[in-house]
Amino acid sequence: MKGRRVKMMRVREIFGKASRFRPSINLESYVKTSVFITIILMSIAIRFHNLPLGFYLGEFDPFWHYRSAEYIMENGVPAFLEWVDPLSWYPYGRDAAASTPIGLPLAAVAIHAFLNILGVSLSLMEVAIIFPPFVSVLAVVTIFFMGKEISGDDWVGLLAMLFLAFNGSFIDRTHMGFFKHESLGIPLIAISTYLYFKSVKSEALTKLVMFSVLSGLVLGYLCISWTAYVYMIGLVTLFSTLVALFLDIGSTERTLISFTITMGLSMLIAVQFPRPGESAIYSIYYIAVIVGFVIILLMKYLKKVESSLTIPVLTGFIAIGLSATILLFNTGLFSSLLGKLMAVINPSARFEQPIVESVAEHKMSTWYSLFLDHGLLLLLFMIGTVLSILRGDRLSRLFIISAGLSSLYFANMMVRIGLVFSPFVSLIAAVGCASLISLSYPAVSERIRMGRRVATPGRRSILGVIFASVLILYMGYHGINTGIAHMQQEGGASLPTSSIPYPGSFPDWIEALTWIRYNTPPGSVVLSWWDYGYWITSLGERPTLIDNATINSTQVAVVGRIFMSNDTVAIPMLRKYNVSYIVVFTTLPMHWYIGTWGDEAKWTWMAAIGYDLKPVNASYAWISDDYRKGGYADLNLSREMQNTNLVSGYNVKYLPASVVLPRGDSVLTRLMVNAYMQALKMMGISPVEKFQLSTSPFYELVFLSPSYGFVSVYKVNYNASYGEESLVLGSSPGVALRNSSKLYSLPLIPGVNMIVNIKSVHVSEGTAEVGNASIVLKANASLIVKVNGEIEKIYPASPGEYRLAYRDTLLEITANGTLIETLPLPEGVKNIEAGFLQFAEGVEGGNITSYAFSYVVYEVRIEVP
Repeated sequence: MKGRRVKMMRVREIFGKASRFRPSINLESYVKTSVFITIILMSIAIRFHNLPLGFYLGEFDPFWHYRSAEYIMENGVPAFLEWVDPLSWYPYGRDAAASTPIGLPLAAVAIHAFLNILGVSLSLMEVAIIFPPFVSVLAVVTIFFMGKEISGDDWVGLLAMLFLAFNGSFIDRTHMGFFKHESLGIPLIAISTYLYFKSVKSEALTKLVMFSVLSGLVLGYLCISWTAYVYMIGLVTLFSTLVALFLDIGSTERTLISFTITMGLSMLIAVQFPRPGESAIYSIYYIAVIVGFVIILLMKYLKKVESSLTIPVLTGFIAIGLSATILLFNTGLFSSLLGKLMAVINPSARFEQPIVESVAEHKMSTWYSLFLDHGLLLLLFMIGTVLSILRGDRLSRLFIISAGLSSLYFANMMVRIGLVFSPFVSLIAAVGCASLISLSYPAVSERIRMGRRVATPGRRSILGVIFASVLILYMGYHGINTGIAHMQQEGGASLPTSSIPYPGSFPDWIEALTWIRYNTPPGSVVLSWWDYGYWITSLGERPTLIDNATINSTQVAVVGRIFMSNDTVAIPMLRKYNVSYIVVFTTLPMHWYIGTWGDEAKWTWMAAIGYDLKPVNASYAWISDDYRKGGYADLNLSREMQNTNLVSGYNVKYLPASVVLPRGDSVLTRLMVNAYMQALKMMGISPVEKFQLSTSPFYELVFLSPSYGFVSVYKVNYNASYGEESLVLGSSPGVALRNSSKLYSLPLIPGVNMIVNIKSVHVSEGTAEVGNASIVLKANASLIVKVNGEIEKIYPASPGEYRLAYRDTLLEITANGTLIETLPLPEGVKNIEAGFLQFAEGVEGGNITSYAFSYVVYEVRIEVP
C-alpha cells in the first residue's frame, strides 16, 4: 500500500513537472484573438456579397487597370512605360504610363506571380477580381495596431477594426471586382500613417530610422499607386509641423529625422515613374513639404537659443519667407500653383467645369452623403476628437487633431477622395466609443472604494454598459447595411447589371460587347459617351474616342457636340475621326419599372461639355429649357411623349414627366428614340408612328440587345443609299390634275454629294372623251432642286446620273459627268432638297379612254468625302 502511494506521488511529480511546459491560456487574450480573427473573416466575407451577380470586375475603371496589368505581365515594366494604347482616345492613343499610376497593376502582377510560385493556379483576371477584398484586410489589421498604439488598449484597436471593416464607404471601394487605385491606396495610407507615427514616437535612433525608412517606402509606393497620395503628404507635413511647434525639443529632433527620411524616400520613388513623376515635386503640395521642413528646422534651433533671442530670430525667418513669396509672385512662377491652391481651399470653384461635375465621384461631398457612409460614427468621431484634446498624451492628441480634421476636410472636397476619411473616422470613433464607455461606468469589473466603504456597481453603470453595447452593435449593423446598399446601387457588379442601380440582372451590355467583338471588323472605331469607353476597349476590343479617364476634355467635347448636333455638324466630325459605329444606351424601354439611367439622363452633360456651357445661378438646369428659348431640349417632342400612353388602358407614358429629350433633329435623340421604338416592337408593343424618328441615310441599326433593348449599335454609312425606289403617277377619273413630289434633303456639309441615278423613265400620254371631243391627257416627270423651300431648277427626268455637290456658297450640278449648272446659294441657306416632281392630267366631266402616267425608277445616294 505504501509502495503504491510512493508511485502515485512520483507520477504526480512527473505530471507536475510536465505541466510547466504546457502553454497557458489567458482568457482575455483568447477572446481578443478570436474577435481579431472573426473581424478579418467577416471583413472579407462582406466584400464578396456581390458574388451572386457573377464573378466579374466591377464598375468601369477596373477594366483599364486589368488591361494595364495584363500588358505588364506579357511585356514587362519597361514596355509598359513606353506603351501608347491604340484602342484608347483614337486617333491619338493613350500614353499608359503617363496617365496611369503603375502601382496597382504592378501589385496584381506580383501577387499573380507569387501565387504561381506557390502552386496556386489563378488567372490574372481572377487575381484582379479578388484583389480588393483581401488587400483591404491590410488596412483593417493596421488600424488595429494604430488604435492600440494611440490608446494603449487592445479593445480600442478591435473597435477600430470593426468600424473600418464594416464602413460603408470603405466596402464600396474594396468589394469584389473593384480593382481600382483606392483598393490599394487606403491600406497603403493606413500602413504609412502607422509607421510614421511609430517613428516619431520611437526614442531609440535605430527604431526611429527603421520605421521612417519603412514609412517612406510605403508612402513612395502610394505615390505611384493613387493620386490621393497628396493627402498623405499633407497629413505627414501637418502632423510633423504641429509636433515641432507644440512639443519639446527631443520630439522636434526625432520628427526632423523622420520627416526627412520619409519624404526623401517617397519623393525618390515617385520621380522614377512617369506618374506622378516630376509633378510630385513641382506641385503646390510639395511647396507645403518645403514649408513644413523649414518650420521644423526653425523650431529645432529656436528651442535651443535663449528665450531673449527667439523673437528676433523668428522675425528674421518670417521676413525671409515673405521676401521669397513676393519674389515668386513677381516672377510669375507661383501664379499657376496659386490657382491649384485656391481649388483646394475653395473646391466649389470646380462647379463651373462641367466635365468635372458630370462625374458623380468628382462632385463635392455633402453632410448627407457623409452620414450615409458613416452614420453615427460621425457622432463618435466628434466625441473622440474632443476627448482626445482633453485627455491622453500630447503626441496622440496632435495626431488625432491633424488626421481627423484634415481627412474630414478632404472628405468634403470630393466624393471620391472622401474615402480617405474612412480609416481615420473609424480610428477616432473607436477612441470616442472607448472613452464613452469608460465615462459611462467607472466601475464594472471592480468595486469603487469610497473612504472606508466599498460600493458595488450601481444601476447607472449597468445602463451605461447596455447603452455602449447597443451603440457598438448599431455601428456594425449600420455599416453592413450601408456597404451592401452601396454595392447594390453603385456598381457592385456593373457589367451584369448594365450599371443600373436596381436589384436584378440586366445583361444588355454583355450582349452588346459580345456582338461588337465578334461582328465588327477589327479596328472599327466606336463612338459612345465616355461612361462605356473602358468596356468597349477592354471587352469589345475596339478603339473608342473617349473613355472614363476623361483625360482629353477637348475630345470629350467633340463627342458631346456630335450627339447634340444634327447631321450637318455631326457627319463631318464623325468622318474626321473615322467613326464606324455609334453605341447608345437608354433604359427608356423599361423606364416605368427601373427609372431612367441611360443617355436620356446624361445628355445635359453632353451639351454642357460639348459647348462649354456655364451654370446660371449655380445650376445647369437651364440646358433643359426648350431650344427655341435658348436651351437645348425639344419640349414639344418631350411633352407629346409624356402625354401619350405607351400601353392602352394603363397610365404608362412614353416618357417620364421628369425627363426631357434634346432637340428632335439631334443625333442622340434620333438614335435613342428609334432604338426605343424598336425595343417596344421587340416586346410586342406597337409604337405610335409619329414618335419613330428617321435615322436615314447615315445611321443603320445593326444591333439591339435582345434582353431589354437597352443598348443599340448603329453603323455609320458615309456613302449611304436609300435603295432603289420607283414613283408612279397616273390619271384619275374626276380629277383634272394630279401631282406629287418626292424630295431628299442634301446635308449642308461642305464637299458632300447627292447622286440621283435615274435608271429608267417612262412617260405616256392618255386620251379622254369630253362631250363629242377627244382630248390628250399629258404626263410629266421632272428632277427639281429646291433651296430654302423654293424651286430653283427643273430638269426633265431622263436616264442618267445627276450629281449635286454642296460647296458652301455654291451648288454644282452635273449630269453624266458634265457640269450643267453652278447655282449660287443665299447666305445662311437652311436647306437644299432634290427629287422628283410628277403630274398627270385627267378630266372632271368626261370619260378617260386611256390613262396618262409617268413611271420613274431611281436610286439616291449620299457621299461624304
